[in-house]
Amino acid sequence: MPRKIRPRYGIDPVQEVQPFAFTDAQIECLFATLGPAKGGRHEIIAQLERCARDYIWLRNQNQEKPTRAEQNAALTEIGELAQGLGRRLRSLDMDTQWEVMAALPLLNANSRTDWIADCVDRIEDLEHAAEHALRTGKQRTGWRIQTHVRRTVERLANLYGELTNRPFSHNPNQLTKYDGEPHSRAGRFITVFFGIVDPDIPLTSISTAMASIVRARNARAQSAIS
Repeated sequence: MPRKIRPRYGIDPVQEVQPFAFTDAQIECLFATLGPAKGGRHEIIAQLERCARDYIWLRNQNQEKPTRAEQNAALTEIGELAQGLGRRLRSLDMDTQWEVMAALPLLNANSRTDWIADCVDRIEDLEHAAEHALRTGKQRTGWRIQTHVRRTVERLANLYGELTNRPFSHNPNQLTKYDGEPHSRAGRFITVFFGIVDPDIPLTSISTAMASIVRARNARAQSAIS
């Protein structure tokens, strides 16, 4: 009999963001790959350190995320609770409904009449949304998508363009041979950044994020033309 997966509780969405500072040697490596850049050196360092700090916070948040099975169990529970609450509200007698609505703040007498019915409608919307999310979740396998790399690469791509006035590009080839690692000028800069901040991350993960960003930007540019 398969083991029952339960929702995970107690995940704190608020975590302390730890400060981050590059060493002098790391700063020189970053500027060497960045090339000529606009703006003051101290401000650029501050921006890169904020980016590193936020990446580590996002990565830690992602490590605390529930598994796909735990997420599906939570969605199942939400759907069941919403269904039960909606059913219970619909079965209240009129006097009980009025006492509940009279105790609610910021409701005047004219707005109380349909409040329970409106609330039930919203709860049913929540129930259906949870069921839809659950069906989608069950179709997905493996680990949940880790967004912290993609988000940070996009932030670095924007920063690279602002500082250098050069277009952000991606080249996963070493000369003419594909190896799946970033080799463009922007790619070398981003690779050095991650090599300092999170050296365990595979270069192919950075490359995948860069390719995704380039595709999205090309699609937006094409859409703007047409």
